[in-house]
Amino acid sequence: MRFRFLPLLILFFSGIISFSAYGQSEKVYPQSGGYWIGYFGDNKINSRFGIHSEVQARNYGINQSVETFLVRVGLNTYINPNTMLTAGYGYIYGDVTSNNVLASNTSEHRIWQQLILRNRTRNIFLEHRFRLEQRFIENLTSETNQTDHRVRYRFQTIFPLYSIDPYLRHWFVTLNNEIMINLKEEPADFFDRNRFFTGIGYQVSPKMNFQLGYLNQFAQVKGRPKGHTDNLIQFSVSYNMDDLMQTIFNSKTQN
Repeated sequence: MRFRFLPLLILFFSGIISFSAYGQSEKVYPQSGGYWIGYFGDNKINSRFGIHSEVQARNYGINQSVETFLVRVGLNTYINPNTMLTAGYGYIYGDVTSNNVLASNTSEHRIWQQLILRNRTRNIFLEHRFRLEQRFIENLTSETNQTDHRVRYRFQTIFPLYSIDPYLRHWFVTLNNEIMINLKEEPADFFDRNRFFTGIGYQVSPKMNFQLGYLNQFAQVKGRPKGHTDNLIQFSVSYNMDDLMQTIFNSKTQN
């Protein structure tokens, strides 16, 4: 109960949707629309350890002006059914596919650590994710390198719809908000970005679900006077063998 109100305020911190329009010029910034698709997995080895795996493809702009490919792996340590520690490695490649986009090709190696805390309030399931990242970024366009450190906090809620009607036992609504702060202000800004997501999911089994929804990302871009807002469609597939997702959907109301 102690997590109910403050995180909800954080959740809706960036719920204001804004749209950006850019004039025609020789070089323009990426469009504000696009889509992300991804796979996320937490697979147990035994009761104490598991493997995190993740693959994402991100396109900014329906015309695929900028593409990002992300792979992330990690080792999970299950402290108890509601607490999990993870340490891992990620590789992110950004490719500018249009000559009209003002951006750079990048290659990033990332080391990350995170803590996940979960709790339940009646039929609402809450998750707090704290993540620390060490980022080693190579700008392939300018042939320069930089090292950044970033901290992230995400609050997520899951609303199983079986609490409304047992015939909706496979469906759920999810909302989350994540804020990212740079610990090294040069060459980055202190505030990095904020992501707000809302969507609907379908639980195929206690271990697998699909989610489709809207992602609003507000990012502070170095060298630009104003932040940039992306309005994105996100589709994901998750395969989770941890205790939380199974306990959520094993407690469904029967027909």
